[in-house]
Amino acid sequence: MTREVTDAERSPLAPAGRRRSWFPFLGVAAVVLVASVVPVPDLAVGGGSGGEGTGPFAVLGPTGAFHLVGYAALAALAYRATATGGRETGSRVTEGRGVASPAVAGAVAVAAATGFGFGVELVQAPIPWRSFAWGDAAVNAVGAAVGVATVWAFVALRRVAQ
Repeated sequence: MTREVTDAERSPLAPAGRRRSWFPFLGVAAVVLVASVVPVPDLAVGGGSGGEGTGPFAVLGPTGAFHLVGYAALAALAYRATATGGRETGSRVTEGRGVASPAVAGAVAVAAATGFGFGVELVQAPIPWRSFAWGDAAVNAVGAAVGVATVWAFVALRRVAQ
């Protein structure tokens, strides 16, 4: 038996209506995948993250900021698809509805975005102008965690403001 999620429990980021949609996540994932396999003129062949970066993201390499932002967005969309915004106690996963407590939704979101990112790295491995890079996989995971943390902060600030 499942319980209905009330409007008060629903996350401010969740789409209206009973069903959460994974379509925005899948759409952004498709864009990230395509961007991850096309040739990038400024990177050396098989360069992974490439050469030297500049500015505050220099430690990430020239594509690191894209990884961080892209996977933060993916995780935020995955959270949006799974979260109810309900209390941590009392909220639970309900079959077929895609609703979960904030903690479960956060874990699912980080796992989904990180898993997708690792899969993209595997796809890049045999591509001559791309390569598998553990550093990119790590930045993807950090980006996913940052995305969920940002959503949690946004939701908390919004609730305080109400």
